[in-house]
This record gives sequence, C-alpha cells and structure tokens, in this order.
Amino acid sequence: MSTDPDRSIETLIRLAGEREMPSDEATARARAAAEASWRAMLADKPPQRRSRLPLALAAALTLAVLGWYAWTPRVVVQPSVLVARVVTVDGAARIARGRELQIARRDHDLMSGVILQTGQGRAAATIAHALSLRLDHDTRLRFDGRDHVTLLEGSLYVDSGGLGLGPPLTISTPAGDVRHIGTQFQIRVSGDTTGIRVREGRVALRRGATLARTVAAGDALEIRGAEEHWRHGLPSFGADWEWSAALAPALAIEDRPMVEFLAWMAREHGWQLHFGDEALQRQAQEIHLHGSLDGLDAAAMLARVALVTGVPLTLDDGVLWVGAR
Repeated sequence: MSTDPDRSIETLIRLAGEREMPSDEATARARAAAEASWRAMLADKPPQRRSRLPLALAAALTLAVLGWYAWTPRVVVQPSVLVARVVTVDGAARIARGRELQIARRDHDLMSGVILQTGQGRAAATIAHALSLRLDHDTRLRFDGRDHVTLLEGSLYVDSGGLGLGPPLTISTPAGDVRHIGTQFQIRVSGDTTGIRVREGRVALRRGATLARTVAAGDALEIRGAEEHWRHGLPSFGADWEWSAALAPALAIEDRPMVEFLAWMAREHGWQLHFGDEALQRQAQEIHLHGSLDGLDAAAMLARVALVTGVPLTLDDGVLWVGAR
C-alpha cells in the first residue's frame, strides 16, 4: 500500500490534539526543517533502502518540533493594576519591584506586585481613599491586588474608616489570612511569629478555607506554629498605638466644627470622648475652626484648639474631657 506523505503528517498532527498551536510561521519552519532532514537522509542512503523509514522519521521530527512549540511554557505577564497610593512618608521608605528600588514619596502610586519597605522610617498608604495602611519601622508590605496584601515582616496598622466604609481587604501572614470587619487593628510579623491586636471592631483569621480565630476589640493573639497566646482587656490607647497616629492623614480643620476635630482625635488615638455637659457639646458643634494644625503632635493640637476656642481640653488616662470633668 502506498502512503501519501502529506496525509501521514496531517494525521500525526491531528492526533496530537488541539494544544496551544504555534503560529503559521513556526509551522512553516518546522515543515522546512523536517523536509531538509528527509532529503539529506535520502541523499545518504542507498536506493534499495529508500522506503517508508525516512518518511516516518520526517513525520516524527515534524511532530516533535510542533510539540515543542505547543508545550513550551509561556510566561504570561499579568498587567499591573493600581492598588494604593502613598500618603505619608516619615523618614526613608522605598518601593521595590524585583531588583529595582526607588524612593517612596507622597502621592506615589503603588502597583500590584510592588513592595513598600521601611527601614528607620515609616510610611502610610491608602486604598480607594478609604482604607489606611500604616507601616512601622523595618516593615515590608507587598501589594498583591486591590483587595490583597502580604505582610512579609514588621508591623502594620490598618484603619478601615469604620464599619462598611473601607473596601474588603485580605492580609496574608505566616499564621493565615486576616480579614477586617469594620475595624482598627495591628498585625506584627517577626520570622514565623504573627501577632494580631484589635483596637476597634474585630478581625477574622483564616487558615486555608477554615475560620481559625476571631479577634475582638481589646484582644491580642500571638501565633507561632501551633502555639497560641491570648491576651484580653487591653487598652485601646498607649505607646503601642501612638506610632500609627503620627502617620494619620492630616485633618484640614479650616471651617470645620470643633466637634469633628475632637472626634477625629479620639478615633486616631483610641481615646474616649466626654463632654462636661450638654451645653458644651452643643458649643463644640457650633464653633468652627480656622487655620492649620500641620506639624503639631497630639498634645500641641489640643493646646492650640483649647487656646483659640476657650474650651478646656484635658486628657486623662485615655479619656479626652471637653470642659470641666
């Protein structure tokens, strides 16, 4: 029985299945290489051995070349997307993409795949102008996507802006994935140890598809491997939190009611807000502030506002008193 060379090659290619097919140019190169090899073999062989063997070898070679093109892994480069934007840099911070490093500056875009890292400095970023991420000293945070970051090391403070205001966010850690539920909290990663402390609201910690733990306001959980250490009833203010308040986006007080400034201060520092009486509370709603408080620490802000409004402001053990106590 005679064999049509073209039909044999076509049959072998069809049997290989519908893989990711090479381009027409690649196919032409493969056929040309196979034909050249076949003709060279015919020239070297005696006439009596010019049988089906060269044709079979040529077909096999063609199939091998086409298979190589089809099965060679393609590197699919995912397009970068805007994830966050730098809003504060205190000291030095850098943005890493692969081996490339650049200085982090205010209003710098953070694309997916980059790592924001601090040394002796600190930095803060915002997602969707609502969710605040603040990095302490010696912290590395990778921005994986619009709803996913990975804390590689260091300390991260997260403020969702209140229940339902900030977008959903997953933070990957060695202990699992942390999801916020309208909250303010810190995560610390050091080696294989992960610490979670919640100031307001609660967070859910998941390992794989399983809900592992829920950490509520006033709680702290430290995880190392299978070991867990809990603390409860912790204050929402103090030195452990103050570093994050220094990175808070500045509040523009021009023509804002005094009560908004007081509520902002209380939230950023984890204080309780108390008015001496109802008249003072109404007064704080009616007084409008002017000027700027940029560059002042918390104590200086309170002193400035108390001076210009004539309303006494006193901080005592985590309680901000407006007027007489």
